[in-house]
Amino acid sequence: MQLRPYQVDLSNRATDLLVHHKIAYVAAEMRVGKTAIALQAAWNYGAKVVLFVTKLKAVSSIQNDFDSLNPPFIIDIINHESLHRIVRTDYDLVICDEHHVCSQYPTPAERTKLLKNICKGLPIIMLSGTPSAESWSQLYHQFWISSFSPFMDNIL
Repeated sequence: MQLRPYQVDLSNRATDLLVHHKIAYVAAEMRVGKTAIALQAAWNYGAKVVLFVTKLKAVSSIQNDFDSLNPPFIIDIINHESLHRIVRTDYDLVICDEHHVCSQYPTPAERTKLLKNICKGLPIIMLSGTPSAESWSQLYHQFWISSFSPFMDNIL
C-alpha cells in the first residue's frame, strides 16, 4: 500500500502528538483512509503490539489494510462488543476506530469503562468521522478513556 501525500502528512502529525502527548485524534471524513493513517502512525511511533478496536463489520477491511501496509508490529483487531474477551496485557498502543461510540454523557457506557481500563497508561489513537455529532460534551468520555486526557479524571 502506498499512502497518499495527505495521509503521510496526517500520520506524521499523529505521530508527533503521540510522542509529545501520548494521544492523537484523527477526525476526518469517510474514505480519507483514517485506518491507513493510524497504522502508519503506529509504525512511525515504533509500536510493537497494537490493539485495534472497531465495529464488527470493519474487522476484515482493517486486516486487509494491515496486510497491505505490512507494518512490523503485531496487531489484534477486535470489535467494541468483545472488549471483555481481551486477555493480552502487552499492548503498547491502542487504536480506537469509530471512537464516537464512546461519547455517552454524562455517564459512560460499560464498554467505555472497559476500554478505559484496557488503555490505562497506553498511548491511544482515536479515529472518527463524527466525533461530536450532537454536542461538544460528547468529546468528554472519548478523551476520558486515555490516561493522557486533557480532562481531569475525577468522576469514577
